[in-house]
Amino acid sequence: MHGKMPPTERLEATIALRPVDRIVCAPFINGYAASYAHISQIQFLNDFDLGLHCLDRLKAAYPGWDCNRGSYSFLGYGPLLKNRWFQKVVLPGEGGLAEDTQYQILEEELATQEELLSIRKKGFTRYMMAVTKRVRPKAGLIHYLLWERRYRKFFLREREAARHRGQSQYYGAASGIAFEMFSMTRSLEKFTQDVFRLGEDLLEILDIVDGTGLQATIDQCRESGNPRVFVSLTRCGPAFLSPKYFDRFVWPGLKKMALGLIDAGLTPIFHLDTNWDRVMEKFLELPKGKSIIETDGDTDLFRAKEILKDHTCLAGDLPAAMLAVGSPSEVETYCRRLIDEVGKGGGFIFSTGCMMPINARHENVKAMFDTLAKFGRYD
Repeated sequence: MHGKMPPTERLEATIALRPVDRIVCAPFINGYAASYAHISQIQFLNDFDLGLHCLDRLKAAYPGWDCNRGSYSFLGYGPLLKNRWFQKVVLPGEGGLAEDTQYQILEEELATQEELLSIRKKGFTRYMMAVTKRVRPKAGLIHYLLWERRYRKFFLREREAARHRGQSQYYGAASGIAFEMFSMTRSLEKFTQDVFRLGEDLLEILDIVDGTGLQATIDQCRESGNPRVFVSLTRCGPAFLSPKYFDRFVWPGLKKMALGLIDAGLTPIFHLDTNWDRVMEKFLELPKGKSIIETDGDTDLFRAKEILKDHTCLAGDLPAAMLAVGSPSEVETYCRRLIDEVGKGGGFIFSTGCMMPINARHENVKAMFDTLAKFGRYD
């Protein structure tokens, strides 16, 4: 299932809603690559060369996997998670976790409401340094800058490895709106209270931080040479907020960021965790053929296709649970439905609903790749 088009050309044409030879195959693979290679998670997370080797082995087994998501360096390599991520991370072998299990991100209050409000006078950098100090008490600004530089080097290595495998690279930078950042650093519980209590003060802070983050994301994308931005939206969806609060605190900033990226010649990739059914029509407010919406198995991707057909590229959506506990026939049936319904007319990237679980059954993963290889062609 190699197809006639080069992988990057196929990806770019799919996003722009132009005809392609076959459906782009871009499952969200990290830890499963280690499971497939019979490597423990603790080894996979702590040895970058070994991690790339595991991904190489998976690609060799399934040559139709033509798009690398670039997520090993972003959400898979342990030293980067421990030294760069803005929440506390527990890796396999730590804190009682077995050596061959999924790492955990802890939910804690890492900044106070007073520190949040002080952004208007002291700036966002001061806020994030307070957060970083609580995540890594012995680390300072130099430590953070050093690991940020290392992340970019590892990302470029992953991109080069994908190129050698014959894959396109899904994105060149990862970002999010300020609302998401504050929910993670203040904690979901505390920041939900902030939304109700701070009102206009919070809106002012969100606008300040979104403006700063937009330019940083543009710069990172240009440095990477890849014009696509992964925008994680895990805590700001309508599953958490009423229509009134979503329209007030989330959509204006999200739309402003999206238009800013598009104006800079970049493609936002909206990763929608939880159920976004209620607000799917809002994405019609963005320019046609300039973004990607990917869902995690909770949003109704088939309904999204009905709403956004001929307007927005969609990605998804094989559920993680089906890969872990379903049967090959169930996987094939669901993949066929994705291909036939969401893939109809193009503008579709085949993916998993969020990350492929490390305990995915190998026969189910094979059924996924085989079904796409057999039925995912347009020519």
